[in-house]
Amino acid sequence: MRSSWILAFAAVVTMAGHTAAVNAQPPAPAMNDWDCRPSAAHPRPVVLLHGITDSTHEWDALAPRLAEAGYCVFALDYGKDERTLFQVNGFGPVRRSATEVDAFIEAVRTRTGATQVDLVAHSEGAAIALSLAEQVERGDRIHTEVLLAPPTFGTTLSGVVEVAERSGVRGVTDAVLSNAMCPACADLEAGSPFITELDRAPIAVAGVRYHVLATRDDTVVTPPGTASFIPEVGVDNVFVQDLAPGHVVDHATLPRDPVVMGWITAALDR
Repeated sequence: MRSSWILAFAAVVTMAGHTAAVNAQPPAPAMNDWDCRPSAAHPRPVVLLHGITDSTHEWDALAPRLAEAGYCVFALDYGKDERTLFQVNGFGPVRRSATEVDAFIEAVRTRTGATQVDLVAHSEGAAIALSLAEQVERGDRIHTEVLLAPPTFGTTLSGVVEVAERSGVRGVTDAVLSNAMCPACADLEAGSPFITELDRAPIAVAGVRYHVLATRDDTVVTPPGTASFIPEVGVDNVFVQDLAPGHVVDHATLPRDPVVMGWITAALDR
């Protein structure tokens, strides 16, 4: 039992230790202007979805860039959980977080009058974006998904998952994560019920454009690329290092990286 707790703690550290601290301040002024109306040049609002333990401030560099380009930009904090006294974002069960995001997208569509939105999402947020597009009654609300290091096929958490399986304590470790520590961490592991459901082929939904980016330096969503890329026709899968050879960027800093932000803007404009 002790080994299960140790592995569960290691999983939480792996997921949370490589992301930025949550900032309780309100979103940057470039986000959540509820009076913004999409233009003919950019007819769809952009909704930004942060990763686990992060916040809307993950997008403080990207949001002004998009707003200056003429986009209506929106973002929310999601996934606060009783296990962290509702202080840490993204720790709650992923399906519950997806419900929060779904309601936010509906609010954006209602206030802006837009039929569809574009999603730019990082890590856990990207998994939520993929899940929402797969919902038959909801998928037509999403035009484009720009996904940074999504755990499409779940993450091995730099080997923690394999160690738990080889030790025969995977079930107990996942139960500890779900019930006592970080439900989202368990949901995003390779082979979890959430990931198994997410990966029912085809993953990419007809009518939705997908752009997926990973970094070879990732130690959170692992193995890099393999865990993220969607090997289906029409999906744009790329490593940051394919865009800028030798460029070093880790999982946490993807949303703020200049090369990545340039790629995001180009993906939205295609």
